[in-house]
Amino acid sequence: MPEDFNKNWQKQEKTPASERLREQVVPPPPMKERLETAKKKLSEEITQLNRVNDRLNQKDKTLYAQVVKAYEEHDNARAQSLAAELAELRKVESRTQYGKYALERAYTKIEVAKDYGELVAAMVPVGQIVKNVKSALVDFLPSTSNALGEIDAIMSDTLVSFSSLTGESLAMGPTSEDAEKILSEAAIVAESKLKEKLPGSDVGEQVRM
Repeated sequence: MPEDFNKNWQKQEKTPASERLREQVVPPPPMKERLETAKKKLSEEITQLNRVNDRLNQKDKTLYAQVVKAYEEHDNARAQSLAAELAELRKVESRTQYGKYALERAYTKIEVAKDYGELVAAMVPVGQIVKNVKSALVDFLPSTSNALGEIDAIMSDTLVSFSSLTGESLAMGPTSEDAEKILSEAAIVAESKLKEKLPGSDVGEQVRM
C-alpha cells in the first residue's frame, strides 16, 4: 500500500470510533468564524471601556473640584477624605486606560493580518494580552473580565483546532516578546493619559498627602 494511505489508516485507527462519529455529526465551528467572533467581542469590550472611561473622567473632575473647595474652606478632614477617594478612582482610571489601549492594539493585530496563517499566529500574543487585561480589570469590572474570559476561551480553542489539523504547536506559553511590548506600552500610555487630563499638579500633590 502507498505510505500516505498507511499513515492515514493508522491515524484513523488511533482515533476512537465514537470521536470520529461525533466530529461527523457535530463538526466544530470553522476557525475563521471563531476568529471573527473573537474580534467582534474584542471590539465590544473596547467600546465598553471607552464608556467606563468617560464616566470615570466626569467623576474625577467632580471629585477634584470638591477637594479644591474643601482646601479653600480649610476643611482639611473633608479634603483628606475626598483626596483618598480620588486617589482610588485614579487607580481605576489608570487600569481602564491600560486595558483599553492594550485591547485596541490586540484588535489591530487581528485586523491587519493578511491571511489565515497570520490570523492564527496573531492569536498567541493577542491571547496573552487578553489574559493580562482580564486580570487587571477583574476587581472592579467583573462583566468586562468575564467577557474577556470568553474571548480567551475562543482563542485557545482556535489554537487547539489549528494544532490538531496542522501538527504545529501554538500553545499559550510564557508572554511573548510582542505581547510584552504592547503591555509595556499600554502601561506608559495609561500613566501619561492620566497626567494629561488631570488638572493642577499642586493640588495633586496635596491629594497624595
